[in-house]
Amino acid sequence: MRRFIAAGELTVIDTEVRLMWTSTDSMNDLKKWVNYQEAADYARELSEKKYAGFDNWRLPTREEMGTLYDESYSNQDQFKKEIHICDCFKPGGGFSMIAGIISGRMRTWVLNIRTGEFDQPDGLWTLTEAARAVRTMGTDEVVPGE
Repeated sequence: MRRFIAAGELTVIDTEVRLMWTSTDSMNDLKKWVNYQEAADYARELSEKKYAGFDNWRLPTREEMGTLYDESYSNQDQFKKEIHICDCFKPGGGFSMIAGIISGRMRTWVLNIRTGEFDQPDGLWTLTEAARAVRTMGTDEVVPGE
C-alpha cells in the first residue's frame, strides 16, 4: 500500500501515521500567502464548516509536517516549480508550510517543500507562507484499502 492515498477529492491519508490532510492548502483555496494568525484561522474555519465531514482540523506539528516531504515525490507549486510532496495532493499550492505554534513559545516552524529545509522565522504576524490542515484519525476510522 502506498503511504499517501487520496480519500476522495478533499483529503489525503498518511497510512503510516493515520493522519488525514487536506488535499489543498491555503494558497490553493485563498489564493494568497498567510501569516500565522491567518493560518490558524484557516484551519479553525475548516473545522467550523466540517470540511470533509470532520470538525477537528488543525495546523500540523513540525514532525507531522516533515512526514509530507520526500525527495522522491514530485508535484508542482503555484509557480509550476517542483515541490516534493505526493502527487495525490492538488498541484498549485504553496512551496512552504507553516506548523502550529510551539507549546509555551511564540514561535513556529516553516517547512520549505522544495528543499525539505525547516526554518524557525521571527515574527508570527509577518510570515508569508501556506497552511495545510491536518487531523488525527480516530481508531474507529477505516483507511481505504486496509
